[in-house]
Amino acid sequence: MAKEDIRGHFDGIAADYDRWKEKSSYYYRLLAGIYRQRIPEGSSVLEIGCGTGTLLASLRPGRGVGLDISPRMVEIAASKFPRLTFLVGDAESFDLGETFGFIIVPDVIEHLTDVAAMFRSARRHLSPGGRLVMTSVNPLWAPVLHLAERLGLKMPEGEHRWLPAADLDAMAEALSFVPTWSGGRILCPKEVPLLARALNEAAERCAFLRPACLTQVQEYALH
Repeated sequence: MAKEDIRGHFDGIAADYDRWKEKSSYYYRLLAGIYRQRIPEGSSVLEIGCGTGTLLASLRPGRGVGLDISPRMVEIAASKFPRLTFLVGDAESFDLGETFGFIIVPDVIEHLTDVAAMFRSARRHLSPGGRLVMTSVNPLWAPVLHLAERLGLKMPEGEHRWLPAADLDAMAEALSFVPTWSGGRILCPKEVPLLARALNEAAERCAFLRPACLTQVQEYALH
């Protein structure tokens, strides 16, 4: 995955990015809820792959910085949320000169050419006692998501590769991260009356359902 191609893809969809997210608003509300459960309001938060800034703003950080490879995404985010800081940067090699209590990486891993490099960059920016919180797509859902994209029901992803949680854990642990929490969430990403809420609540309660969920959630601390 060439970085120029990734940047070009997200610059190309930036104008329609929020419209695409609105079409899947139920999923994105659930995703934001996952992060709010783990990150207290008023925290210092760095978001890697911030898009147009909506998730970061929803966390109500005391200090909020969003980083994205797409200049157009950053431009839109800065205009929407002037209280927050948005920067153009490479998730695999950024150096901001500060640390954060929380670093979040929402549905970004699949677009990176070198995931281990992202972990190394994040490690340099995590405060003592801080947490790295990531969400990513469960590869089991690949056929469903590819079909949804072909039918125009889902935001175009561009080139990507979805990695299983076990691979991400192994990579993180090799770089001195300690898993502090992990599990699947979002068994039904569409707002189907009665059914969606029941399935998603069941996935939170029942461990045997979590491997089938759409979203892999992982939280790490440093050794």
